[in-house]
Amino acid sequence: MCVVKDKLEKELDEEVSCFLNAQAFKTVFQAPVCYHFFIDVPFYQPIYIIARNKDTQLIGVLLAVLIREGNGLIGFFSRRCVVYGGPIVQDDDSKIVDLLLSCLNKTVRRKALFTQFRNFRIWPNEVQQVFETNGFVLRDRLNSLVSLKKTENVEQQFSASRRRQLKKALQAGVRIAEAQNIQEVDELYSLLEKLYTEKVKKPLPARQFFHQFYTAMVAAGAGIILLVWYNNQLIGGIVSPITVDFSISELYIVGLDQAFPNLYPSVVATWAAMDYGQRNGLQYFDFMGLGKPEVAYGVRDFKLRFGGSQVNYGRFAKRNFKLLYGLAEIGYNLWRTKR
Repeated sequence: MCVVKDKLEKELDEEVSCFLNAQAFKTVFQAPVCYHFFIDVPFYQPIYIIARNKDTQLIGVLLAVLIREGNGLIGFFSRRCVVYGGPIVQDDDSKIVDLLLSCLNKTVRRKALFTQFRNFRIWPNEVQQVFETNGFVLRDRLNSLVSLKKTENVEQQFSASRRRQLKKALQAGVRIAEAQNIQEVDELYSLLEKLYTEKVKKPLPARQFFHQFYTAMVAAGAGIILLVWYNNQLIGGIVSPITVDFSISELYIVGLDQAFPNLYPSVVATWAAMDYGQRNGLQYFDFMGLGKPEVAYGVRDFKLRFGGSQVNYGRFAKRNFKLLYGLAEIGYNLWRTKR
């Protein structure tokens, strides 16, 4: 049996949390706290799909989020469905995965131009076949995971140049602190907004996304916002979701590297999240993406100098409206060139 929930009652919230905590591949991105985070972000609509056996026991969950970039034509052509790290099912049962995917397809096929699963693991072959049967194609995507389990400081895994940069910045007086209020979150957003407009040229979520991350995720211990300061000026920061006892991830990061070339704020921000994770007993730091293996990507080179292991978990994707998707892709590429 499969049920779609667009509202999470307290009893179900607790049941899902208990189920996830017992699973080997748990992730905060499939947890109720992430649902509560998304629900109050403009243009984000989370959907929980719950699978139960004949005895009504919970055997699988899938948290998807419908995202668009605004109203009108922009909203229409940017609507997509994204699943981070899901589904989570009992014993990797392919029949449960099939049930959840079938239900998801029926729910979002007219609401999203495409559906994408951002994998946090390699699925067994039989599960991959289930994805393919449900219309999904697996595409390569690289990532890097840095172990935090070793007894020495995490920076011992860095390249020699990275260690020198970090040491130089800290000796110069750069300091790291957790965000203390919404005003500091707004300061960080201003840096991110400038970065995404001038360099990244990709959509950045609205300011409320980061407000809600602070009030929902950070307050629940499911995330951290670390800021990099120099002489009372904010020069960088990182937004990191946390899977308790497991991992800390890089969701958004920024550093004023050109304005402060000898202080390496992006390096310090990355290290700060790793150091926080290690000090709090987490197992690894997740960079959450190194791009496509066949495409040159400068950010990949930056990230690989922090050590870690490269993985290729890939992404499952399905186009729900092929023609509209093609038009949207053309429009998106034009939008990026004109920014």
